[in-house]
Amino acid sequence: MLCSENEPFLYERSPEYLINNHFFEIRPTNDAFSLDIKPIDCPDGYTLKQLFLLARHGSRLPKIEQVQYFDKIDKAFANASVAKDWPKNPFTVEQNFRLTTRGKIEPYFLGLQSLKRYEKFWKNVEYDADVGLFDGTGPIGTCKNEPVFIWSLPQGHDYILEMYNACPLWNHTIGNNFTLYTEQTYSYGNKTLAPIAERLTKKYNINPPLDPNLIPYLFYYCEFYVLQFNRTDTWCGLLSDDDLTFGRYYWNMRDYYQYSYGNPFNEKLGCAYITQFVNSVEDYLNGKSRMVADIKFGHGFNMQVVFATLGVFKNDYPLTADLTLEQIKNLKYIEQKVLYWSSTAYFEIYTSSGKDTLFRLVVNSEPYIIPGCGEYCEWSKFKDILSSKINCDFEKLCAYP
Repeated sequence: MLCSENEPFLYERSPEYLINNHFFEIRPTNDAFSLDIKPIDCPDGYTLKQLFLLARHGSRLPKIEQVQYFDKIDKAFANASVAKDWPKNPFTVEQNFRLTTRGKIEPYFLGLQSLKRYEKFWKNVEYDADVGLFDGTGPIGTCKNEPVFIWSLPQGHDYILEMYNACPLWNHTIGNNFTLYTEQTYSYGNKTLAPIAERLTKKYNINPPLDPNLIPYLFYYCEFYVLQFNRTDTWCGLLSDDDLTFGRYYWNMRDYYQYSYGNPFNEKLGCAYITQFVNSVEDYLNGKSRMVADIKFGHGFNMQVVFATLGVFKNDYPLTADLTLEQIKNLKYIEQKVLYWSSTAYFEIYTSSGKDTLFRLVVNSEPYIIPGCGEYCEWSKFKDILSSKINCDFEKLCAYP
């Protein structure tokens, strides 16, 4: 990383540096668009018979809240000489959640990669409406993003993919009134974000002083400039690598407390997804269904809920406001490193004559181990481990008050 000679200096880094080092939710290009894919090897004597995909949508434009905060950042820097020649906020609220050009190409390459990775499986699948299920949720399933039909459920009724919005208990106790999360982010703002804002205020002569609450959105402003314009010479230049890490961590804490292990309830919230998955496998194994491929597109939020329900995607320590910079850097299971845009989670089902069916979870080509299982988990053992979450009464679980 180099600094410009002009004072006060700006940090100089390439877009590739920031993307490849997982500062952002942008999938590294050499991974997102690579077709150098090795076909899977099945366990001895087994054949891959069913494939379930839970994928995150492709790269998108900012949502409304982010666009509004970018306007606030523009206003905060209106009299700062460092930003006098920078364009004003180029993003609009009308483009809320709209996929970028890259974001539309990424799923296409996911398909090409899947054809290569699961070559033998797909060669034996002749598509019709009974053997393949396509499902989507939220803005990704709207006509603004999808040129083809995709099955979905209304918001507030989707227990499977948008389970948090369909759960009154979650909305009242986690989504909008979670005291521990509020305490942690408040502490983090005072301890970590305020000093960054103070330093930027002095360095760039910002008047009135920069609001610390803008730092996490300044991180996003940088990210979307990289994504949409391939530029790091404006807002990204204000923040060091450590500043970006601290800005990112604010959102990592949100994810942890609202959608993952920061609240034990989230470890139950994905039960409807698990139930549908198990029932689909059972129906196929018992000859009640011909469905062999279930393709679901969702968001990082619902993928985190499903992973927490499965017991995976768990870091070695809680995500609290007092983590050191080194601890934050060492976190493995965060969106930017695992559940970036166009990330994939494949649920593989293998069968063999006279043997127990096997299950394997593969996230972005890396096998994930269900606690209590090996890489290839016996189906009966998998069901036993998840027994408390299969066939849950979602409405009862989510009843409020």
